[in-house]
Amino acid sequence: MSLLQETSHDPTTTAVTDWAYVSEGGATMVFSYVGQKHPTFTHRVLRVRKVALGHYDEVDDDEAKEEPDDPSIAFQNSVIALLLPTDNLPKLESVHVNRQWLRELALSATNKRPELRRLKDDIDLTRRKAVLATDLVGGRGWAVEIKPKWAFLPNPAYLSSETRETKLRNCRFCMHSTRKTAEGEKAALGYCPLDLFSGDKTRVSNALASLWNAWVRTEGHINNLKIFVGGELIQPKNVGERLAPILLIPQEYTLDEMLPTFQKALLPLLIESQLLAKLGTLQRTLDALDIEGLRHFWQKSSTRTDGPIGADSPDPSMIDWVEFAKDYSGNKTRPTPPLDSSMDDATLRFYIMGYLLSATFKDCSVILRLGAEDMEDSITAIDLDPKKIERLETWENQDSRIVHGFRDALRQGEVTIDPCSDAGR
Repeated sequence: MSLLQETSHDPTTTAVTDWAYVSEGGATMVFSYVGQKHPTFTHRVLRVRKVALGHYDEVDDDEAKEEPDDPSIAFQNSVIALLLPTDNLPKLESVHVNRQWLRELALSATNKRPELRRLKDDIDLTRRKAVLATDLVGGRGWAVEIKPKWAFLPNPAYLSSETRETKLRNCRFCMHSTRKTAEGEKAALGYCPLDLFSGDKTRVSNALASLWNAWVRTEGHINNLKIFVGGELIQPKNVGERLAPILLIPQEYTLDEMLPTFQKALLPLLIESQLLAKLGTLQRTLDALDIEGLRHFWQKSSTRTDGPIGADSPDPSMIDWVEFAKDYSGNKTRPTPPLDSSMDDATLRFYIMGYLLSATFKDCSVILRLGAEDMEDSITAIDLDPKKIERLETWENQDSRIVHGFRDALRQGEVTIDPCSDAGR
């Protein structure tokens, strides 16, 4: 069955109170259907786009204007489905919404949203379409959302002498979380994605312990681990009341005492499904040059040597993405170019698109759904949206800032951390 389902289903025919706020990311807000049993909406969530506060006046608000489907639908259906098993992807379809219904939905979520999110953005009331997706956290049972992040250490062939030692010592996430913590920000300090992606039971178990401990330490305020019971996001303070009964352990257990049962419940899906292994391979092979290698070949192949990588280049169309995914899938052993070689424009665009798609997989989340009476345990990849070329400039600057800041802090003894171990190298 196609992942893209053409439909006239309209959630605005339901009451806003039939939809419960679940969570949100940088681009979307998610609501779970909690109304009476419905042939379309039961076991589904609605994903609506957000916009920065004060941005409404800058966008087209023509009620009658036809709006294209959310690009995430076609992208998953036509591109991601060529690279990941459809069993590990949610079912998506486009549905119509309107301003008044979205305004009421936004108001219903206000008191449930994180304060920092409320200060930055809200539902985009000008949107006329939203995404209906499989509800992976609602209903009976429980679910865990993990944002794994970067799965590998970069190819050393394309690293500068200034960054090589640092980038090959610690992974991107560990560098970033260490620095953020040193500066007083909340982060999943101690968690290393390379452990989670290793495929080794002991290391994966250690990664889960690190995520759990960071979740407890920050009172649930990290985005790398979220736990849901009956569709509701829970915090460490109510684990005994909400999660312990599902795990069949005493409610008086401490959080430390609950950890082994938590690990035991998640390990089979993480180890046996191979989803993490596939995501890790995609990240590594699509980002074959590192951002430094892209910069090197961009400068050699372009007359715009001082501009951002990809400057004035159009974003890939859906046709471009489909052709790229087919090309990549049919030639996964493509040799990487020598550093002293030149690169034609078509090849350079291939590696730029590869980096963008790798970023999609670096930024996705996986949801493990467990203990639902009417469903098998499952693991699903979500938030697989296409990235824009204009982001390359931000990523390049961020890469330099993180690596050099971490290197200097490490040399000055401001931070201490063991080297990361990449099982894929």
